[in-house]
Amino acid sequence: MNNIKQQALLAMARAYYDRGVCLQYDQRSMDRVLELTPRRRKRLPPEAANSQEILFLDCSGFVSSVYYNTFGYMPPQDLTWHMADRLEGRIYYKTLTGEETEEQKIAIEDEIRAILQPGDMIVYARTTNSGHVFLYLEDGECTDCTCKGRDSYDYNNRKNNIYDRCEIWRRPLEVFFDWVDGVPLRKNRIFDPRVNRIAIIRPMDLVGDPLPQALLRIGAAKDLRCEVTNSAPGLQQAWPGGRVDYRVTVKNLSAEARTAHVTFCPPAGSLLVEGTDTRLNLAGGEEAACTFTVQVEAGNQNLWLEGPRVTVNGLEIYAYRVLLGKEPPAWLPGLCRDVAADVAKGTDALEAAARAYGAFGIPVDGTPGRWVGTRFFLHDSTKGDCLSRQPQQPKVDLAVYSGFGGTGVITPEMATQDGMRVTLITRRDLQPGDLILCSDDGFCEKSYTSFFDGEALHGIFEAGEAPRTLSGEAADAFIDSLFGRFAFVVLRPWQAS
Repeated sequence: MNNIKQQALLAMARAYYDRGVCLQYDQRSMDRVLELTPRRRKRLPPEAANSQEILFLDCSGFVSSVYYNTFGYMPPQDLTWHMADRLEGRIYYKTLTGEETEEQKIAIEDEIRAILQPGDMIVYARTTNSGHVFLYLEDGECTDCTCKGRDSYDYNNRKNNIYDRCEIWRRPLEVFFDWVDGVPLRKNRIFDPRVNRIAIIRPMDLVGDPLPQALLRIGAAKDLRCEVTNSAPGLQQAWPGGRVDYRVTVKNLSAEARTAHVTFCPPAGSLLVEGTDTRLNLAGGEEAACTFTVQVEAGNQNLWLEGPRVTVNGLEIYAYRVLLGKEPPAWLPGLCRDVAADVAKGTDALEAAARAYGAFGIPVDGTPGRWVGTRFFLHDSTKGDCLSRQPQQPKVDLAVYSGFGGTGVITPEMATQDGMRVTLITRRDLQPGDLILCSDDGFCEKSYTSFFDGEALHGIFEAGEAPRTLSGEAADAFIDSLFGRFAFVVLRPWQAS
């Protein structure tokens, strides 16, 4: 019988698994000077993966998130090849030569199986400064975060490979020992010839009691899958005096009937105008939802409307914050038509937008390349030039808060601050009048701009091209490619003070 700490941890791991396709794998999700990538989400609870927001994790990010949200404990090593060499909590360590006999491999497997307890981290490192980590659950089952096939983002081809399945796996331990005549049957196996170190770490010996919220997952909130979505997700926005709808969805994953008590406390700077605490009576396997509407206070001048406090049977359900700004002006549709017409005549999108916005008293620098120097710092790294975002001031620098990224963009806060920058952009996130500024180098010598009119993109989409228009799937493919480019930022000039 598992103790309370093990039960809480296993329930947390199960909660991530239950997010389904809302949770995806990204092998290069660590933002480091040595590995510049567009994604980093860590420490977020399972409910941060919902039908509006995909949560991207790698193997170490998944294991760390499970422990952090169960105990408030973050493993001190983030990279698997560092984890394999840690001493604290390590109960097993083995170096491999790649020339082990079948008898030696059987002996190592037997040693590992004899040691494992629920919650143990099994880590192996390769000679290539890479590796893998997974959690042992119980009864010969383990869980990990990895892909089957390509990584979730194809950086070389600037193409998102979001799968139609969850990338959190629950599978028998045998999977990691699959080998025949010394050859591993699958990728990410312990006896891969490149693996040179194996370790088992037991954080359970280092952590304290489970957090109260974690205990609810094996108590009042057991077998409930919950999420909070809102009417202004991603880079969409609300404004003072406007309204935001929040939908709380609860699914009963058990076969028995359950009651879910939903409570809602509106964010600071807003008033609840519709909805009340609700009890949802759910049959086995049933899903139900309730909606709450808040009105943003007229004097709220913050950049964000923080997430409301939502609980289901006492369990706090993560709710994303909403970007605040101005209500779209009445003249915006006309401006969009004018800019689209100018680009169709061969005018650069940034130049056309600068002229159009200038007519309404909103200055936009129409000089190609100038935007990088005012919105990013340029640095050197072992990978070459890289950029970090300057302090964000949407009402001054015109850039949408967190709406930036690219393979050459990095800043230390990305490793710890949820919302520092977005991890996925679709056409849904853009609003009429937005500009997408891209650069293929740190000095913005290869820069190009496109303009969104609410339906299509107008402008240049590769350095050196002539202006053109993209709509439908072609526009979606370009937006999808942004994270594979060196740098991009989204501007929303009509939000300027």
